[in-house]
Amino acid sequence: MLLQAVQSRMISNNRNMSEATTITQPVALLNAITKATPEQVDTLWSILKYKEIGIYRKIKCMSSVLGLNFEKVITDLPKDETGRILDHKTRHLIHDILIKNS
Repeated sequence: MLLQAVQSRMISNNRNMSEATTITQPVALLNAITKATPEQVDTLWSILKYKEIGIYRKIKCMSSVLGLNFEKVITDLPKDETGRILDHKTRHLIHDILIKNS
């Protein structure tokens, strides 16, 4: 039982380390948010806070609102070791830049 607990903890630590090593700054998205109109910022807040869609669709909607190339935007987002967008970290990056521009 102790061995299982240790193995479980090691797996959890490995996941956390992997996430930490793949953090990037979504430069195109963050730059566009800083230049957004007040109406666009309100729209971005609404998209970010909407709970019925995942982060991938949120980024796609935000890219459309800001007139950005979605494929370029997703290349800069924080990802895990399998290439999936990290929801929590991405939302926090966007949240922080929206706070500064609201």
